[in-house]
Amino acid sequence: MNLTKQKCRSYYFDNLKLLLITLVVIGHTVEPLINSQTNMKILYTFIYSFHMPLFVFISGYFSKSITNSKKFFLKINNIILSYITFQFMYYLFNIYILKTENFKFTLVYPYWIMWYLVSFFTWSLILPYFSKIKHPIIIAFVISILSGYDNNIGYYLSLSRTITFFPYFLIGYFCQKSHIKNIKRHVKKKYAFLGLFIIFLGIYLLNDRIDYRWFYGSFSYSQLNSANYPEYMIRIFTYILAIPISIFILALTPNKNLFCTKLGSRTMTVYAFHGFIIKLLVEYNFFNYINYFMDEIFIIILLSLFIVILLSSKFTDKLTKIIIHPKYFSNLMSS
Repeated sequence: MNLTKQKCRSYYFDNLKLLLITLVVIGHTVEPLINSQTNMKILYTFIYSFHMPLFVFISGYFSKSITNSKKFFLKINNIILSYITFQFMYYLFNIYILKTENFKFTLVYPYWIMWYLVSFFTWSLILPYFSKIKHPIIIAFVISILSGYDNNIGYYLSLSRTITFFPYFLIGYFCQKSHIKNIKRHVKKKYAFLGLFIIFLGIYLLNDRIDYRWFYGSFSYSQLNSANYPEYMIRIFTYILAIPISIFILALTPNKNLFCTKLGSRTMTVYAFHGFIIKLLVEYNFFNYINYFMDEIFIIILLSLFIVILLSSKFTDKLTKIIIHPKYFSNLMSS
Protein backbone atom coordinates (compact mmCIF):
# COMPACT_ATOMS: atom_id res chain seq x y z
CA MET A 1 0.00 0.00 0.00
CA ASN A 2 2.78 2.42 0.92
CA LEU A 3 4.65 1.51 -2.27
CA THR A 4 1.58 2.32 -4.34
CA LYS A 5 1.20 5.69 -2.68
CA GLN A 6 4.88 6.45 -3.24
CA LYS A 7 4.51 5.68 -6.92
CA CYS A 8 1.48 7.94 -7.15
CA ARG A 9 3.43 10.76 -5.55
CA SER A 10 6.28 10.16 -7.96
CA TYR A 11 3.86 10.24 -10.88
CA TYR A 12 2.38 13.41 -9.48
CA PHE A 13 5.67 15.33 -9.44
CA ASP A 14 6.80 13.94 -12.78
CA ASN A 15 3.54 15.17 -14.32
CA LEU A 16 3.99 18.54 -12.64
CA LYS A 17 7.61 18.89 -13.79
CA LEU A 18 6.67 17.92 -17.34
CA LEU A 19 3.99 20.60 -17.43
CA LEU A 20 6.36 23.23 -16.09
CA ILE A 21 9.29 22.42 -18.36
CA THR A 22 6.91 22.53 -21.33
CA LEU A 23 5.83 26.00 -20.20
CA VAL A 24 9.49 27.01 -19.87
CA VAL A 25 10.09 26.01 -23.49
CA ILE A 26 6.87 27.67 -24.67
CA GLY A 27 7.83 30.84 -22.82
CA HIS A 28 11.25 31.00 -24.46
CA THR A 29 9.72 30.19 -27.84
CA VAL A 30 7.16 32.96 -27.44
CA GLU A 31 9.74 35.50 -26.29
CA PRO A 32 10.93 36.64 -29.76
CA LEU A 33 7.32 37.57 -30.61
CA ILE A 34 6.14 39.43 -27.51
CA ASN A 35 7.09 42.89 -28.78
CA SER A 36 5.26 42.43 -32.07
CA GLN A 37 2.14 40.54 -30.95
CA THR A 38 -0.06 41.71 -28.06
CA ASN A 39 -1.61 38.30 -27.54
CA MET A 40 1.83 36.72 -27.35
CA LYS A 41 2.76 39.15 -24.60
CA ILE A 42 -0.34 38.14 -22.65
CA LEU A 43 0.50 34.45 -22.94
CA TYR A 44 4.13 35.15 -22.05
CA THR A 45 3.18 37.21 -18.99
CA PHE A 46 0.78 34.54 -17.74
CA ILE A 47 3.38 31.77 -18.07
CA TYR A 48 6.11 33.81 -16.40
CA SER A 49 3.84 34.75 -13.52
CA PHE A 50 4.11 31.25 -12.04
CA HIS A 51 6.19 28.68 -13.94
CA MET A 52 9.60 29.41 -12.38
CA PRO A 53 8.19 30.10 -8.89
CA LEU A 54 6.56 26.67 -9.01
CA PHE A 55 9.74 25.04 -10.33
CA VAL A 56 11.70 26.63 -7.48
CA PHE A 57 9.03 25.38 -5.06
CA ILE A 58 9.58 21.81 -6.33
CA SER A 59 13.34 22.16 -5.91
CA GLY A 60 12.83 23.30 -2.35
CA TYR A 61 10.39 20.47 -1.69
CA PHE A 62 12.99 17.89 -2.69
CA SER A 63 15.75 19.57 -0.68
CA LYS A 64 14.60 18.16 2.66
CA SER A 65 17.62 15.84 2.73
CA ILE A 66 19.96 18.83 2.67
CA THR A 67 20.96 18.11 6.28
CA ASN A 68 22.47 14.82 5.17
CA SER A 69 26.13 15.75 4.63
CA LYS A 70 26.77 13.06 1.99
CA LYS A 71 23.73 14.05 -0.10
CA PHE A 72 24.50 17.72 0.47
CA PHE A 73 28.00 17.53 -1.01
CA LEU A 74 26.80 15.32 -3.86
CA LYS A 75 24.17 17.91 -4.76
CA ILE A 76 26.58 20.83 -4.47
CA ASN A 77 29.20 19.10 -6.62
CA ASN A 78 26.50 18.16 -9.12
CA ILE A 79 25.28 21.74 -9.43
CA ILE A 80 28.78 23.20 -9.78
CA LEU A 81 29.89 20.70 -12.39
CA SER A 82 26.68 21.09 -14.39
CA TYR A 83 26.90 24.88 -14.31
CA ILE A 84 30.54 25.09 -15.37
CA THR A 85 30.03 22.57 -18.15
CA PHE A 86 26.96 24.19 -19.69
CA GLN A 87 28.25 27.71 -19.17
CA PHE A 88 31.29 26.70 -21.21
CA MET A 89 29.15 24.91 -23.83
CA TYR A 90 27.03 28.03 -24.33
CA TYR A 91 30.24 30.05 -24.61
CA LEU A 92 31.49 27.79 -27.41
CA PHE A 93 28.04 27.86 -28.99
CA ASN A 94 28.00 31.66 -29.10
CA ILE A 95 31.56 31.94 -30.39
CA TYR A 96 31.58 29.24 -33.07
CA ILE A 97 27.92 28.76 -34.02
CA LEU A 98 26.22 32.11 -33.48
CA LYS A 99 29.44 34.04 -34.22
CA THR A 100 28.73 36.46 -31.39
CA GLU A 101 31.40 39.13 -31.27
CA ASN A 102 33.33 39.83 -28.06
CA PHE A 103 31.52 37.08 -26.19
CA LYS A 104 33.55 36.28 -23.08
CA PHE A 105 33.54 33.23 -20.87
CA THR A 106 32.63 34.01 -17.27
CA LEU A 107 31.36 32.10 -14.26
CA VAL A 108 30.10 35.09 -12.27
CA TYR A 109 27.50 36.17 -14.85
CA PRO A 110 25.30 33.18 -15.72
CA TYR A 111 24.37 32.90 -19.38
CA TRP A 112 20.61 33.32 -19.89
CA ILE A 113 18.93 30.16 -18.53
CA MET A 114 21.98 29.15 -16.48
CA TRP A 115 20.92 31.54 -13.72
CA TYR A 116 18.84 28.76 -12.19
CA LEU A 117 21.87 26.60 -11.42
CA VAL A 118 23.70 29.46 -9.73
CA SER A 119 20.63 30.35 -7.67
CA PHE A 120 20.03 26.69 -6.84
CA PHE A 121 23.62 26.43 -5.63
CA THR A 122 23.17 29.44 -3.34
CA TRP A 123 19.81 28.26 -2.01
CA SER A 124 21.30 24.86 -1.19
CA LEU A 125 24.23 26.49 0.63
CA ILE A 126 22.19 28.82 2.83
CA LEU A 127 19.17 26.57 3.45
CA PRO A 128 20.66 24.63 6.41
CA TYR A 129 21.25 27.93 8.21
CA PHE A 130 18.30 30.01 7.04
CA SER A 131 15.75 27.29 7.81
CA LYS A 132 16.72 27.33 11.50
CA ILE A 133 15.83 30.96 12.16
CA LYS A 134 12.37 32.07 13.26
CA HIS A 135 9.85 32.92 10.55
CA PRO A 136 12.29 32.28 7.66
CA ILE A 137 9.66 32.57 4.90
CA ILE A 138 8.41 35.96 6.12
CA ILE A 139 11.98 37.22 6.47
CA ALA A 140 12.81 35.99 2.95
CA PHE A 141 9.78 37.87 1.57
CA VAL A 142 10.80 41.07 3.37
CA ILE A 143 14.41 40.82 2.16
CA SER A 144 13.19 40.23 -1.39
CA ILE A 145 10.87 43.24 -1.36
CA LEU A 146 13.53 45.53 0.11
CA SER A 147 16.26 44.27 -2.24
CA GLY A 148 14.35 45.72 -5.20
CA TYR A 149 15.50 49.18 -4.10
CA ASP A 150 19.17 48.26 -4.48
CA ASN A 151 20.44 48.93 -8.00
CA ASN A 152 23.66 47.03 -7.27
CA ILE A 153 21.87 43.68 -7.00
CA GLY A 154 21.48 42.29 -10.48
CA TYR A 155 22.89 39.62 -12.76
CA TYR A 156 26.15 39.16 -10.87
CA LEU A 157 26.03 35.56 -9.53
CA SER A 158 22.29 35.76 -10.22
CA LEU A 159 21.89 37.60 -6.91
CA SER A 160 18.65 39.38 -7.75
CA ARG A 161 16.85 36.23 -8.88
CA THR A 162 18.31 34.24 -6.01
CA ILE A 163 16.82 36.67 -3.50
CA THR A 164 13.53 37.12 -5.38
CA PHE A 165 12.76 33.41 -5.79
CA PHE A 166 14.16 32.22 -2.44
CA PRO A 167 10.77 32.49 -0.65
CA TYR A 168 9.34 29.90 -3.07
CA PHE A 169 12.29 27.60 -2.33
CA LEU A 170 11.62 27.91 1.39
CA ILE A 171 7.89 27.30 0.96
CA GLY A 172 8.73 24.13 -0.94
CA TYR A 173 11.20 23.04 1.73
CA PHE A 174 8.68 23.43 4.54
CA CYS A 175 5.80 22.01 2.52
CA GLN A 176 4.79 18.51 3.59
CA LYS A 177 3.08 15.77 1.61
CA SER A 178 -0.02 16.36 3.71
CA HIS A 179 -0.17 19.99 2.54
CA ILE A 180 -0.31 18.94 -1.11
CA LYS A 181 -2.89 16.28 -0.30
CA ASN A 182 -5.02 18.94 1.42
CA ILE A 183 -4.74 21.20 -1.63
CA LYS A 184 -5.92 18.41 -3.91
CA ARG A 185 -8.67 17.48 -1.48
CA HIS A 186 -10.07 20.94 -0.78
CA VAL A 187 -9.42 22.86 -4.01
CA LYS A 188 -11.92 21.41 -6.46
CA LYS A 189 -10.82 21.20 -10.07
CA LYS A 190 -13.68 23.34 -11.33
CA TYR A 191 -12.68 26.12 -8.93
CA ALA A 192 -9.01 25.75 -9.87
CA PHE A 193 -9.88 26.13 -13.56
CA LEU A 194 -12.12 29.09 -12.72
CA GLY A 195 -9.34 30.69 -10.69
CA LEU A 196 -6.83 30.31 -13.52
CA PHE A 197 -9.34 31.76 -15.99
CA ILE A 198 -10.04 34.79 -13.78
CA ILE A 199 -6.32 35.51 -13.32
CA PHE A 200 -5.66 35.09 -17.03
CA LEU A 201 -8.57 37.43 -17.77
CA GLY A 202 -7.12 39.95 -15.32
CA ILE A 203 -3.73 39.81 -17.07
CA TYR A 204 -5.51 40.23 -20.40
CA LEU A 205 -7.38 43.32 -19.21
CA LEU A 206 -4.32 44.85 -17.52
CA ASN A 207 -1.90 43.90 -20.26
CA ASP A 208 -0.91 47.48 -21.09
CA ARG A 209 -0.13 48.21 -17.43
CA ILE A 210 1.90 45.09 -16.71
CA ASP A 211 5.59 44.94 -17.51
CA TYR A 212 6.48 41.28 -18.08
CA ARG A 213 9.99 42.03 -16.80
CA TRP A 214 8.48 42.22 -13.30
CA PHE A 215 8.44 38.43 -13.27
CA TYR A 216 12.10 37.99 -14.22
CA GLY A 217 13.27 38.89 -10.74
CA SER A 218 16.48 40.29 -12.20
CA PHE A 219 15.77 44.04 -12.25
CA SER A 220 15.67 46.67 -9.54
CA TYR A 221 12.54 48.78 -9.17
CA SER A 222 14.18 51.80 -10.78
CA GLN A 223 14.73 49.76 -13.96
CA LEU A 224 11.06 48.82 -14.24
CA ASN A 225 7.83 50.59 -15.05
CA SER A 226 5.82 50.61 -11.83
CA ALA A 227 2.69 51.96 -13.56
CA ASN A 228 2.41 54.81 -11.03
CA TYR A 229 2.11 52.37 -8.12
CA PRO A 230 4.50 52.35 -5.14
CA GLU A 231 7.64 50.55 -6.32
CA TYR A 232 7.50 47.79 -3.70
CA MET A 233 4.08 46.79 -5.04
CA ILE A 234 5.78 45.38 -8.15
CA ARG A 235 7.31 42.48 -6.24
CA ILE A 236 4.32 42.03 -3.97
CA PHE A 237 2.10 41.81 -7.05
CA THR A 238 4.26 39.03 -8.51
CA TYR A 239 3.92 37.05 -5.28
CA ILE A 240 0.18 37.65 -5.14
CA LEU A 241 -0.13 36.20 -8.63
CA ALA A 242 2.32 33.30 -8.35
CA ILE A 243 1.08 31.74 -5.13
CA PRO A 244 -2.63 31.22 -6.00
CA ILE A 245 -1.81 30.14 -9.56
CA SER A 246 0.65 27.60 -8.15
CA ILE A 247 -2.00 26.29 -5.76
CA PHE A 248 -4.45 25.87 -8.64
CA ILE A 249 -1.82 24.04 -10.72
CA LEU A 250 -0.98 21.76 -7.78
CA ALA A 251 -4.68 20.96 -7.42
CA LEU A 252 -5.07 20.14 -11.12
CA THR A 253 -1.95 18.00 -11.57
CA PRO A 254 -2.91 14.32 -11.97
CA ASN A 255 -1.50 11.55 -9.78
CA LYS A 256 -1.72 8.98 -12.54
CA ASN A 257 0.99 7.36 -14.60
CA LEU A 258 0.16 8.92 -17.96
CA PHE A 259 1.74 8.02 -21.30
CA CYS A 260 4.04 11.02 -20.97
CA THR A 261 4.74 10.92 -17.23
CA LYS A 262 8.20 9.39 -17.63
CA LEU A 263 9.36 12.45 -19.55
CA GLY A 264 8.91 14.48 -16.39
CA SER A 265 11.87 12.71 -14.81
CA ARG A 266 14.26 14.32 -17.32
CA THR A 267 13.40 17.99 -16.99
CA MET A 268 16.94 19.15 -16.30
CA THR A 269 18.08 17.77 -19.64
CA VAL A 270 15.36 19.76 -21.40
CA TYR A 271 16.14 22.88 -19.40
CA ALA A 272 19.87 22.79 -20.14
CA PHE A 273 19.68 21.97 -23.85
CA HIS A 274 16.59 23.74 -25.17
CA GLY A 275 18.42 27.08 -25.17
CA PHE A 276 20.62 25.92 -28.03
CA ILE A 277 17.57 25.19 -30.18
CA ILE A 278 15.79 28.46 -29.36
CA LYS A 279 18.89 30.55 -30.09
CA LEU A 280 19.38 28.79 -33.43
CA LEU A 281 15.76 29.47 -34.41
CA VAL A 282 16.24 33.15 -33.56
CA GLU A 283 19.56 33.30 -35.42
CA TYR A 284 18.00 31.94 -38.61
CA ASN A 285 14.92 34.20 -38.37
CA PHE A 286 12.46 31.34 -37.92
CA PHE A 287 9.96 33.57 -36.12
CA ASN A 288 9.85 36.08 -38.96
CA TYR A 289 7.92 33.55 -41.02
CA ILE A 290 5.04 33.37 -38.55
CA ASN A 291 2.46 35.98 -39.52
CA TYR A 292 -0.87 35.27 -37.83
CA PHE A 293 -1.69 34.77 -34.18
CA MET A 294 -3.51 31.45 -34.53
CA ASP A 295 -0.70 30.11 -36.68
CA GLU A 296 1.81 31.35 -34.13
CA ILE A 297 0.07 29.64 -31.23
CA PHE A 298 -0.26 26.37 -33.11
CA ILE A 299 3.33 26.38 -34.37
CA ILE A 300 4.81 27.44 -31.04
CA ILE A 301 2.94 24.79 -29.05
CA LEU A 302 3.79 22.14 -31.62
CA LEU A 303 7.42 23.21 -31.74
CA SER A 304 7.69 23.37 -27.95
CA LEU A 305 6.22 19.90 -27.54
CA PHE A 306 8.64 18.56 -30.13
CA ILE A 307 11.58 20.12 -28.30
CA VAL A 308 10.45 18.69 -24.96
CA ILE A 309 9.92 15.21 -26.39
CA LEU A 310 13.23 15.29 -28.24
CA LEU A 311 15.29 16.50 -25.30
CA SER A 312 13.61 14.22 -22.76
CA SER A 313 14.22 11.12 -24.85
CA LYS A 314 16.39 8.27 -23.56
CA PHE A 315 19.08 9.12 -26.09
CA THR A 316 19.38 12.75 -24.97
CA ASP A 317 19.28 11.70 -21.33
CA LYS A 318 22.16 9.27 -21.89
CA LEU A 319 24.09 11.89 -23.83
CA THR A 320 23.67 14.32 -20.95
CA LYS A 321 24.96 11.78 -18.46
CA ILE A 322 28.03 11.30 -20.63
CA ILE A 323 28.67 15.05 -20.60
CA ILE A 324 27.83 15.39 -16.90
CA HIS A 325 28.84 12.19 -15.16
CA PRO A 326 26.94 12.36 -11.84
CA LYS A 327 24.09 9.91 -12.11
CA TYR A 328 21.54 12.27 -10.57
CA PHE A 329 21.94 15.01 -13.20
CA SER A 330 18.60 14.36 -14.92
CA ASN A 331 16.81 14.88 -11.60
CA LEU A 332 18.84 17.92 -10.51
CA MET A 333 15.83 20.22 -10.56
CA SER A 334 13.94 18.10 -8.07
CA SER A 335 16.38 16.14 -5.97
